[in-house]
Amino acid sequence: MPRDGQITKQNILDAAEKAVLERGFAGTSVDEILERASISRGTFFYHFPTKDDLARALIHRHAATDREMVERFMERAERLARDPLQQVLVFIGLYIEVLEEMEDLAPGCLFASFSYEAGLFDEETKAMIQEAVDHWRDRVGTKLQRAIERHPPRIAVNGETLADLAYSVFEGAMIMARVRKDPRIMAEHLSQYRNYLELAFGVVEGAEVSGGD
Repeated sequence: MPRDGQITKQNILDAAEKAVLERGFAGTSVDEILERASISRGTFFYHFPTKDDLARALIHRHAATDREMVERFMERAERLARDPLQQVLVFIGLYIEVLEEMEDLAPGCLFASFSYEAGLFDEETKAMIQEAVDHWRDRVGTKLQRAIERHPPRIAVNGETLADLAYSVFEGAMIMARVRKDPRIMAEHLSQYRNYLELAFGVVEGAEVSGGD
């Protein structure tokens, strides 16, 4: 596809994503996307023959962005620390840094939005969402499980549950930030999650942990 076609396609996806996060997928009409993207109906259907095609493209792009950030932050954490627990704490800290720098409210999460309307989407779209969430659980949960094995925590926990909890904190904090109209809430809630990990593992001044080798 010509380069200008890719620009147009991304413009459509940008407009559609904003509309979906504001109104939901069912509440977003093609006409609204046309108006937001300043394109013709023919141009829209050239790129997305059906609304299902649009849904898949939105989720594919969102998942790719999400995966790229997870991998980038995890690789950086692995360069900065050798211990799996410290790697997770650094990993979470990198997200906190990004959130602390945000001056505007986060637009929202397409995974959450689509999950609320799961009945509208085909199995391929649902599978992409599942795969993206599983990727987070695998990368973060595996690291946390290694931390548990190396530094037995003070309470009964497992890596997958702790990874899922982090994801839930992200989603819940995003909702609270939008309701309260305060972007600082996201960083504050994620900081509390990091505090929880430190307490669970007995971290002292961000370095020492109980039950070490």
